Amino acid sequence: MLRGWEIELADGTVINEDQMEWKDLPKLNIIRVTLHYDGREWHIRDKVAFIQKKRASMVPGVAESFQIESRSIGYYDVIDNKDCKVWYTVNEDTGKMIMEVEEL
Repeated sequence: MLRGWEIELADGTVINEDQMEWKDLPKLNIIRVTLHYDGREWHIRDKVAFIQKKRASMVPGVAESFQIESRSIGYYDVIDNKDCKVWYTVNEDTGKMIMEVEEL
C-alpha cells in the first residue's frame, strides 16, 4: 500500500514522493498536500506554505538497516499572534496519527 506525501498543483498535476524530491517541487503552486498511509489519507488544503519531513534511523555503516519511523506533512500558520508550524505525523509502526503545533 502507498505511504508518503502527494501534492496537487494548481494546474491539476499530481506528484508523489516517488516521482520527485520535495526540494524540487514548485512550492508556490501547491493547492493540496496529502499524507498516505496504507489506505488512509490526510489532506491539507487552502494554505500558503506547505512542509513535510520524515524521521528515520539506521545502524551506522549498515545501509540495509535504514528505516523510516514517521512521516509528517504540515503548513506554516499564525496562531494567537505567534508564527507556528502545524504538523500531522503518522507513526510508521503503529499507524497512529498525531497533530501538533510547533511555535517558531
